[in-house]
Amino acid sequence: MSFNTGLSGLKAASTDLDVIGNNIANSATIGFKSSRAEFHDVYAREILGGSSRSAGNGVLVQTIAQQFNQGNIKPTERNLDLAIDGTGFFIMRDNTGQTYTRQGIIGIDKNGNLVNNRGAFLQGFSADSQGNIIPGILSDLQVGDQFQDPRQTSNIDISFNVDSREPVLERRGSTSTANGAIIGNAQAGTTNGYTAGSLDIQDISTTPATTISTEAIPSAANRSARAIAAELSNLSQVITASASTRVKVDVSTLPFGGAAPAGASITINGQAVSLASVNDASELATAIANLTDISASFVAPSEIRVFNNLGDDISVAISSTGTNVSVQGATGTTFTNAGAPVVVADGASATVGGEIEFQTEENFELVTPTLPATASNIFTFPLAYVPFVENSFDPIDPDTYNHATQVEVFDSLGNAHNSTLYYVKERASTVNPNVSEWSLYVQVDGEDVGDPVVPGGAATRARYSVQFDREGNLIDPPPNIVVTNWTPLDEDGNPITALGPINASAGGDVLPLPDPPTSSNFVIDIENSTQFGNAFAVDSLTQNGFAVGNITELDVDDEGIVFARYSNGQTSLLGQVALANFANNQGLSPIGNTSWSQSFASGEPVIGSPQAGVFGGIRSGTLEEANVDIAEELVNLIIAQRNYQANAKTIETEDAITQTIINLR
Repeated sequence: MSFNTGLSGLKAASTDLDVIGNNIANSATIGFKSSRAEFHDVYAREILGGSSRSAGNGVLVQTIAQQFNQGNIKPTERNLDLAIDGTGFFIMRDNTGQTYTRQGIIGIDKNGNLVNNRGAFLQGFSADSQGNIIPGILSDLQVGDQFQDPRQTSNIDISFNVDSREPVLERRGSTSTANGAIIGNAQAGTTNGYTAGSLDIQDISTTPATTISTEAIPSAANRSARAIAAELSNLSQVITASASTRVKVDVSTLPFGGAAPAGASITINGQAVSLASVNDASELATAIANLTDISASFVAPSEIRVFNNLGDDISVAISSTGTNVSVQGATGTTFTNAGAPVVVADGASATVGGEIEFQTEENFELVTPTLPATASNIFTFPLAYVPFVENSFDPIDPDTYNHATQVEVFDSLGNAHNSTLYYVKERASTVNPNVSEWSLYVQVDGEDVGDPVVPGGAATRARYSVQFDREGNLIDPPPNIVVTNWTPLDEDGNPITALGPINASAGGDVLPLPDPPTSSNFVIDIENSTQFGNAFAVDSLTQNGFAVGNITELDVDDEGIVFARYSNGQTSLLGQVALANFANNQGLSPIGNTSWSQSFASGEPVIGSPQAGVFGGIRSGTLEEANVDIAEELVNLIIAQRNYQANAKTIETEDAITQTIINLR
């Protein structure tokens, strides 16, 4: 009997050594759970009359129990390395069905699926197109598209405080127009007839007026009105100076189409238009309007008006026509008070110079010097000055607005555009002194946007009135700021194929704007803005558009929510990692690869979300180490070795006794 007892001890100790050795071998295996051999003694008893004091028959290994206590969690700095902090198992799907593991080494296969090193699919709850988790239904977690479609800006949400103590930026000055007799006259040949001259800048607030400086303007003969306006703009006492040139041409004698001789043309600023290519004066006006830096219009029956809004000279020449034309300048928008027309014969030309309008600061005027006398004929002194007081907004002049805020907006193709909001404090109202008013102006890429829009014409500068009560709050209701005339342009100022505007007056979008957008219209929401006695500040500024993005990284939060981060700064919710738990974890069947399968003893899996109920949380960028204590296992190894040797000694002793009995014979 002792032989059997010792032999059972050897087998048990050998199994114990196997278990300990397996634990030690897997001490570096991620997600590994150690085991221990659990022993039971063996007794042989008779059914009737057996002794209760009989010796035992040895030992057997009743079970090898798995230990599912938590392993150490170590950081890896890789977002798709996942560890479960607490109860639960990752659910994986392969060709054998569902398996369960604590090993969270996850990657992405070529199809965008989240998989482990064996290619098994990580299971979870997917998200719908709105980013809402669909609970209860397991599916393979997928990254999906590597790119994110752009979203057009349809809303800008801004909250700001404007300083109630700030001044109104009024500007006072005078407006004048150059009034020389030669202005608007056509000059035979290639020059405009302007001569060089000079003028004084005087401070008229003193008695007598004080001459500040003398300037050579025009600095040279035959300078264009545009160039002279630029010289005026360089004077610190001049606010603005602009120029424009207008010419009318009588083309009643010109031949058109088949009646035009070979090579017959009219040339505007060196750009020729063939008369054979047009059939009448109206078509000729259209052709001239297509020339660079030139616009034109037709006035029946045979007058063409040519414009250069920059103030450059306009030269008109006739070639091979066999006839003459009449060219006349202008000093008014209706071509009144113009000088006598100049007849341009075949092969000759005429040149017309432009007009200048300028504004001076308050108390400053331009006058003719007394010595030496000026010879300039673009100015006839004294000039007439019309005083003005304005609070007009000019985006290129920071002295005309109190503050500005920039925000990037996106068109329907994902192109970024720079939008600027300008804030201008207005004068106190005499009608309602309890209301403080500010104006809000909007530009996109330097172009004015916002209503109103001239029907059938171009956009005018829109002004939105923002009013505050005596407590600094917006007058209720706040203004609806809806931009319905923004046409997205490229860097060269040309319209692109993105969605364009639909003006409200033309049956366009009204609030709320449709989603997805059907036009470039967008809303500016300023609902929580204030006017307090504190410095200007933007408390919050968001807009809901973005460019095309590609995935830069994936992230998983503590609740197992899987996020994709894109290069455009956006995030997208892709799904949620699911966890499983069992009534009896030790009943799970180990199947290798640090995985288990369900068994009858384990019971059915309970599936849920991380951090819900009994389930632990997910720790992204970490892995759970094996729960093997090497020091303890080495001690257990010594004990198992001692047990093995002791049982071998039992067999050796029994053998010696048996030999003694045999020797008695």
